[in-house]
Amino acid sequence: MKRSISKKFLIGLVMFTIVLSVCLASLISTYLRKRMIREYEYLGTAITETIAYRLDGDKIQEYLQTKQPDAYYNNVMEEINVFDERFGTLYMYIAIPEEEKLCYIWANGFTGEETLGFEAEYTPGGKDWMQGKMEGKEEDTLCFVHDPKFGSIATAATPVFNSGGEAVALVLADFSLNEIKSSIRQIIVRIVLYFSFLMAIYILIYNKFVNAQIVRPIQKLTEVAKNMTGHLENETEYKLDIHTGDELETLSDAFQKMNIELRDYIADNLRITAEKERLGTELDMAAEIQENQLPNVFPAFPERSEFEIYASMKPAKSVGGDFYDFYMVDDDHLALVIADVSGKGVPAALFMMISRILIKNHMKAGERPAEALTNVNRQLVENNDAMQFVTVWLAVLELSTGKGIAANAGHEHPALRRRDGTYKLVEYTHSPVVGVMEEMKYADHEFVLCPGDSLFVYTDGVAEAM
Repeated sequence: MKRSISKKFLIGLVMFTIVLSVCLASLISTYLRKRMIREYEYLGTAITETIAYRLDGDKIQEYLQTKQPDAYYNNVMEEINVFDERFGTLYMYIAIPEEEKLCYIWANGFTGEETLGFEAEYTPGGKDWMQGKMEGKEEDTLCFVHDPKFGSIATAATPVFNSGGEAVALVLADFSLNEIKSSIRQIIVRIVLYFSFLMAIYILIYNKFVNAQIVRPIQKLTEVAKNMTGHLENETEYKLDIHTGDELETLSDAFQKMNIELRDYIADNLRITAEKERLGTELDMAAEIQENQLPNVFPAFPERSEFEIYASMKPAKSVGGDFYDFYMVDDDHLALVIADVSGKGVPAALFMMISRILIKNHMKAGERPAEALTNVNRQLVENNDAMQFVTVWLAVLELSTGKGIAANAGHEHPALRRRDGTYKLVEYTHSPVVGVMEEMKYADHEFVLCPGDSLFVYTDGVAEAM
């Protein structure tokens, strides 16, 4: 199923909006998360360093041994609670990272008896980070862990040193990331919704612009093209009212110009085709007339038993200039003619008709072949502005004796087949072609045909084909 350009463009814009929204949400989420982490790093470091600076590391070791809180212990607990309330931490506590568990000294929300010396399991991922902080090897300010009860937590820590400069405990502050993630999601949702709303408005406006400037002009061009395809012979002029001021308007102008030129071309083509058909019909008629003018019924002389004769002609075009002829001059003499007019087509056919008639008239008058060609040449030279000419082999055969006289005006040599089956060309010096030079003289040549002999004469169409 084909989709319109408008639908394809609209689908493309919607997909672009979705991809852009996803990328935008990802960038915003990454930016906000990094910014929140920087704030928690700063806040967590400030809180834990402040408390660690105020703590007495020697007292921590003492509390771990006695497990008895005193006034100093209670003061530290109050300060921890104050910091917790002011900065909104999830938990604040001072603890000693031991090998297997975390030993608590202070923790907000609990009394000293509940907290002092309490041991708890490490949160997954927290042990190595805390021990690294105690040893001064851990460079990460925050440790991110996931607690099954409290969810995602970011922990900041600062070591507490005793009078000997030895790290004895860690001041830790836990921050819940659940609310932060929820806030980030809400911000992203708002931004994406606002962005999608703006993009929807933009898509609607831009889609109208595309329809007006691109789609509808293309539809007009398509409609005109369909109409032109279905009505090529129609002389209707299609006008395209497209004014987009860009390549489509240029295409419209070119299309309209092509429409005019195509109509003119089709009209000319129809006229030329009709003219060709008319000429073809006339040429067919001319070919039929030409064929009927030549002897084409065989046997030609059924009443004569002393000889047989046959001839045929296939013009290169529908009509041509080659021709043959034969007829009885009197009861004992047979005239033979084979000729080739220069050129092809109708002019050659007309010249051929004139030449044939002139040759026949002179031969019927009893002239010898050379004499007949001389007279025909003189007549053809008159008013021959086209400078056409004809090659002719003309002979007269005496049937009672087999003696013949032939004149050759630039034609092919005849082929003679003897009774014993041998062949030879009857070669002698050619005379010039007929129809070019006035007062041209031609020569007669004698030949003899014995019983059983055959004579084959032809035009240069045979030689050129070979």
